[in-house]
Amino acid sequence: MTEPGAGVPGGLARIRELSERGLSRAAESLARLLGYPVRFSGPQIQRSGSSPLSDLADAAAGSPAALRIAIHGQGGGWILILLPLPTVYRFLQVLMGTPAEPRELTATERSAIQEVGNIVASSFLSELGDRVGQRFLPSAPECYLTGVPEAVRDALASVHRLGSDVLVVQAALEDGEGRIQGRIFIMPDVGAWEPVGRGAASG
Repeated sequence: MTEPGAGVPGGLARIRELSERGLSRAAESLARLLGYPVRFSGPQIQRSGSSPLSDLADAAAGSPAALRIAIHGQGGGWILILLPLPTVYRFLQVLMGTPAEPRELTATERSAIQEVGNIVASSFLSELGDRVGQRFLPSAPECYLTGVPEAVRDALASVHRLGSDVLVVQAALEDGEGRIQGRIFIMPDVGAWEPVGRGAASG
């Protein structure tokens, strides 16, 4: 089996370092927005041709909410954040003071959830861009409260078109009290990692 990161300049160790830095920055930014600590735990990096895309498809089938964000700039790809509905309502309770109970979301509430995705994606991509000397920009997050598997399938089709060298970064979103849960899958195309081999990830 080919090791994830083989053939990518800089190798898996540096890509893992970059990913962990990006996830840490994203967690810090989200924690500032929410006003209490959250983290991305258990980060993994694998090639798109192996299990992570199956993991993503399985997770999407059981997840009632998702944020889908396209990566633009000097690289392409996707970021997908899958959320249980209790986490969505918890975000809204913290951000807007609304009850953490099931209901149909208003346009303002959907916008607040999209801002969560924007904060996470912008922070991760800013850290990655700073480290490799490139510029990556997130699209406006798309918020799905229905049709999550279909939205994920569309993103996966785009990932497959990028080729077999796409690396998938995945991690669990959580807080210390179990009130925030979710999973993030980040899939930049392989070109995003090329400057790593030139020492851009050091420092």
